[in-house]
Amino acid sequence: MLAKEKITKIVEKWYLLEPLYFAVWTLHKVEPSVHLKTIRVNNGHIEYNPFFIDKLQPKELEEVLCFEAMRVILKHPYRRKKDIAQISYQASNITIQEYLRTKLLGFDFAKDFFNSDEFDKKHFEFYYDKIIELASDKQESECDGTEEDSGENIDDDINSQGVNNELQEDRNDSIENQNGSSGDDDDSNENGEDSSDRNGSVSSDNADISTEEMANEPQNSLSEYIDEAQTGYENSSNWDKNEYEEHLIDDKIKEVQLSNSWGSITSNIQERILATLKPKVNYRTILKAFRATVLSNSRRLTRMKPSRRYGFLYMGSKRDFTTKLLFAVDISGSVDSYALKNAFSILNRFFKYGIEEISVICFDTVIKGELLTLKKAKKEIEIFGRGGTDFNAVIEYINKNRSYDGVIIFTDGDAPCPRTPKNRKTKILWLFDNERNYKYSKTSLSR
Repeated sequence: MLAKEKITKIVEKWYLLEPLYFAVWTLHKVEPSVHLKTIRVNNGHIEYNPFFIDKLQPKELEEVLCFEAMRVILKHPYRRKKDIAQISYQASNITIQEYLRTKLLGFDFAKDFFNSDEFDKKHFEFYYDKIIELASDKQESECDGTEEDSGENIDDDINSQGVNNELQEDRNDSIENQNGSSGDDDDSNENGEDSSDRNGSVSSDNADISTEEMANEPQNSLSEYIDEAQTGYENSSNWDKNEYEEHLIDDKIKEVQLSNSWGSITSNIQERILATLKPKVNYRTILKAFRATVLSNSRRLTRMKPSRRYGFLYMGSKRDFTTKLLFAVDISGSVDSYALKNAFSILNRFFKYGIEEISVICFDTVIKGELLTLKKAKKEIEIFGRGGTDFNAVIEYINKNRSYDGVIIFTDGDAPCPRTPKNRKTKILWLFDNERNYKYSKTSLSR
């Protein structure tokens, strides 16, 4: 059976059993490419190497196609272009594996890659940033352990070896155990046909293939497919923002949602897919808007400006816009150091928005330390506390100190809802360390 026919057979089965897979797959032009090692989604096309398809067992091929269909559904190839293609591919693979949980392909779960279960079922951008962070930490530790600087930067290290290159031998061993130790096992298909007959009859996929091109036939198909060092750049280097393709995919998702025809897609995957339809809240935009709402002004007379009513006979007036802002940081034990680092990064951003001075307090069950007044960005701030959490400490503080135009409370939300403040002048903005905690706390805090 031709590689194209094998793919078509599976996609036709999706028409009844997996409507969403079928819908997004048929949005793309599917075509063979012997210059490609495996299979990729690329700007409205799905390209595949016929040799790669031929070497896969039927169940392996179906998992590969499902994996690529889910990549399309989550719109990874149509997001904003990332700097390092290999890591884009790796982050995409971890994200999809977390939800599809394929058994035959050998992709890493987040727990396996990060050696921790705290990063399970996160999103594509999170994994990309986390892998970059790990690579950077690894490079720093290597530089600290050598007498001379090697001159290699993070991009060179990732492009040449991959971020988790040490795990590759274990990966390959796992794939070989799944596929059989001998390449002779792949010489026959499910019907017992000889592979040489099949390759000789692939006229539409492999027409006019030269000896040099046949030398590019994958020797261990799945190991190349899952290895970002071998195929990551080739498969994801052309991923980039494409609103047209995103719109087409969103329409198909909405159709499936309305008809409730999700097929085998489980509820947790449905939730992730539907989340891609909702635009992410840009915290920078929210902060700018909050800054605008808490502007205060003072009026003063000036001879440099004429009076609107009497001209230069009397002094005119000028209004100076100022903002007195309080930043309250939750330093309880449930807020990790990474979140606190983000909190003060956000704090420093306010100086770019024209805020000249910011007061900072830290709290857990009570206010900890002294009030800190910042007039410029600061890299390090000493942290006290690390106990429980009580938001009423901040509420009581602004009840007693009513001069603030606004207060931003950075927290993980792990505490009961506070009392309603008596001070209604000071506006409150709640800023959470992650989206999950925001969703959990927003209803109670907005009452």
